[in-house]
Amino acid sequence: MPTRTFAGVYKCYLNSIILFLSLNAFCQSHTFKEINKWGIKENDKVIISPVYDTIFDFDVTNKVCLACTKSKVTSATRFIKSTGTIYNCAYLNRKGERLVIKADDKDTLSVFSLNKQCVKQYQEDPKYIIASVKNRKFLIDKDFNQITTKEYTNIVLTGDPNFLIVEIKDEGNTLLRGLINIKEEEVVPFLYSNIKLNPRDSLIVACSAGIGLNREDDVYDYKGKKRDGYKRHVDMATKNFIIHKIFEPKEYYIIYNITTKEEKIAYSEEVQLHQGEELLMRNENHWFVYDMNTGKKKAYDIKNNKK
Repeated sequence: MPTRTFAGVYKCYLNSIILFLSLNAFCQSHTFKEINKWGIKENDKVIISPVYDTIFDFDVTNKVCLACTKSKVTSATRFIKSTGTIYNCAYLNRKGERLVIKADDKDTLSVFSLNKQCVKQYQEDPKYIIASVKNRKFLIDKDFNQITTKEYTNIVLTGDPNFLIVEIKDEGNTLLRGLINIKEEEVVPFLYSNIKLNPRDSLIVACSAGIGLNREDDVYDYKGKKRDGYKRHVDMATKNFIIHKIFEPKEYYIIYNITTKEEKIAYSEEVQLHQGEELLMRNENHWFVYDMNTGKKKAYDIKNNKK
């Protein structure tokens, strides 16, 4: 049997990479302009006709693009009259079909707002679109299946695909966050300024900072059952520990053992949950692993993920 030299194997590898890149480039879509209007082509084939004032290319899944028309609007006050431009946009699939959704109030919506965040979001997220219309946001998947119908001022995807952090505005125009599941059922009520998830331990941290007086930060399980509340700010929570962050007069952390009630103080510029009962901490450019049970520290190589 003939043997293959390193040079031969390497040449074969290079040819495979070149072929892959060539095929990828061959299939890549791009925007084009014709008679001052924009569309999208794939190679020489027109996918979206050039009838729009601006257009953004297909997303990472090559399923959805955003196409917009512009119009002039006039606004006036007692002293001045001004004219501006607004963009009315449509999400289109590769067939040129528009995204049409229904709101909870039975409105049918197919014209969406344009902003930098919405372009980055739909182009980079492989699964979802967060569409904005009339200061309301809706979650839709890339096959145009609608996930949410209720009125939210913001929707935040989480590290757990089963949950969404959503935001509403109350009668006093205060922004309040809560947590819903993918079926749009409430898990954590709309009482908080911020919400974090710990998927490893199936815990939810709900922060009340800036909302009312004498409010507590609360910890919930994934079923929406409140485990406990704390007067001090809760930055993170695990099954056995609460990590409080103190801001004044100097920033530091208090590591609270739920079982023993013991507290340890730790100084760090940045803290992340690590493995088991460990935290990953940074002071200046030095990372270390902190054992919450013993209080001991170990050096950590963040680039190579090594202790």
